[in-house]
Amino acid sequence: MEISIKQKRSLSNKKGFLFWILLLTVILAATVVIAIAVGSTYIEPGEVYKVLLNKLTKGSLLGDVGTVMTQNIIWEIRFPRVLLGAICGAGLALCGVMMQCVTKNPIAEPYILGISSGASCGAVAVIVLGGMSAIGINSISAGAFVGSIISGVLVFAIGTKMGKTTSTTRLVLTGMAISTIFSALTNLLIYSAENSNQAKNALFWTVGSLGGAKWDILLLPFIVLVIVMIIVFIMSKSLDILLLGDDNAIVLGINVKFIKSMILILATLLTSSLVAITGAIGFIGLVVPHVCRAIGGNDHKKLIVLSSLVGAIFLIISDVFARGLFPPIEIPIGIITSLVGGPFFLYLISNRNYDFGGKE
Repeated sequence: MEISIKQKRSLSNKKGFLFWILLLTVILAATVVIAIAVGSTYIEPGEVYKVLLNKLTKGSLLGDVGTVMTQNIIWEIRFPRVLLGAICGAGLALCGVMMQCVTKNPIAEPYILGISSGASCGAVAVIVLGGMSAIGINSISAGAFVGSIISGVLVFAIGTKMGKTTSTTRLVLTGMAISTIFSALTNLLIYSAENSNQAKNALFWTVGSLGGAKWDILLLPFIVLVIVMIIVFIMSKSLDILLLGDDNAIVLGINVKFIKSMILILATLLTSSLVAITGAIGFIGLVVPHVCRAIGGNDHKKLIVLSSLVGAIFLIISDVFARGLFPPIEIPIGIITSLVGGPFFLYLISNRNYDFGGKE
């Protein structure tokens, strides 16, 4: 009888998880269509669907649909932007799951290692020092990527002694120190800007935007996201065991140093590739994993899938508000996500939910 009850519970949990996956997938698809439809020029969702179907099937299912201008707006401008939002939202949420597990800190997020500060410093350096004309149109993203990688390497080298220690406290404190240094350098660069346009561009970039989305920049972050997601999914059992504590994980045969080092490297690589394109978009990695834990618990296989879907939906919707609140002016998307994430952060503090799954 006891085995039968366990099997029934397992089957019920599996059905519940599949239901959420199906529901979130449908919501994501609907969100994509609505996000493409909304803008300075409103396009009927039905027409958006037809144009996407036409383009994705290269006209084999539908003939010519919409005007050339409408097709260009949908396919060349809005669809790449929505896809970038989905990739970035899913990636940051996944990084949040990884960082909260490694640090065993429920208020950790992808930028806890100072990656966003390093990226901001690299991008602002290019904007203010005029490197764009020397390197090319993508030099801001290149500068941000280099800055984020330098920050991540410094935190890993100092915080873990090149993988020799698993001290969470040392890692977090190192990240805070590196972040402070890069933030100070960023502010110094902004104050040294020769004109207001440079300062404005620098400040806008530091709070994030999906405005630079183009087809030719989507492939790299997408590939990195897929690779990281597959590797983390394979390591999900080890992540579950890590939540029991380092000592218990070692007793159960887990190589804690290797697992933590791998997660830090993967999180740094994924966050860097995203921040280099979109800028620093905050609170997604903090908010989304907690929402998903309320749905699927602490099982990292479920968390990885749920967080990716919810993160994609959340950022796409945030971008719709960023574009639509004060048209034709676009609000930096980081402001929208912070307005949602800030109150949620206060909710966590007020409810003292500092652990994974219970109250302190």
